[in-house]
Amino acid sequence: MIINKLSLNGLVVSVFSIIAGAIVRATGSGDGCGSSWPTCNGEIIPKLNTSSELIEFSHRSISGVLLIITLIIFVKSFNDEVPILQKKIIWFLTFFVVLEALIGAVIVVYEWVGLNSSTPRIFAVPLHLINTFGLLGTYTLLFHLTKNSKTSLINFFDRGFKIGLFLFLLSGATGSIAALADALFPSESFLIGLAEDFDSKSQILTRLRILHPLSASALSVYLYSEANRLQSEYKVITKNIKLLILLGVLLGVLNVVSNIILPLSILHLLIADLLWIVYIYKSAEKIT
Repeated sequence: MIINKLSLNGLVVSVFSIIAGAIVRATGSGDGCGSSWPTCNGEIIPKLNTSSELIEFSHRSISGVLLIITLIIFVKSFNDEVPILQKKIIWFLTFFVVLEALIGAVIVVYEWVGLNSSTPRIFAVPLHLINTFGLLGTYTLLFHLTKNSKTSLINFFDRGFKIGLFLFLLSGATGSIAALADALFPSESFLIGLAEDFDSKSQILTRLRILHPLSASALSVYLYSEANRLQSEYKVITKNIKLLILLGVLLGVLNVVSNIILPLSILHLLIADLLWIVYIYKSAEKIT
């Protein structure tokens, strides 16, 4: 089915868009296209004279491709052959992708980019991240349903999944705040950064960084037990979930001890996205 192929393409592009967005934030390139949107410095096809402009325009281009793929899927959802459940998933998916574009537009127009550390940006960044989990999750569900021709989500939203969902969103939101703090207020070393986390004179963003390792640790422990539950109760193979958990923890610790290195930060985010995707997919496999 064409929707299955489009959903896979959309899922891949979504990951690239998230990674590109993280690079924009980490490099402070959010103002590369100025405060104009959807144009870049007032031009549809900019000259790309600076690295910031290139990075920001690349992110916008990838996000534009994602929006186009999603709108095509949305149009095709009106086909009578598409099951009701898939239609609902597609409508949620379209909502998340459109909201993603709108949040990005607001951030650019109001210039909550670069070195801006205002309260609105502190709220906008985790909201942006939570919404990306929504679009990744719905894309994954749509791919699973269309691939396996399933028309039911019975057993999917059980108590175990709801807890996992909450911890994922909490870990993602605090992770985005920590990443923003590292970009705006970098520490000279790991030990100095650790001291700054507990210093009442530090910036509020810096003091909030500690929330991410705490929530991420809780998520990792829970997901490991959740993987065991899926395997014992539903016979779902979850070795890949456990592997991604271990990789995520290892990269997170290594990145913090190394005092935040961009390639490690991006790889850590990629593993987190893949873990979310795999968790959604494996949870969908327990549907009877």
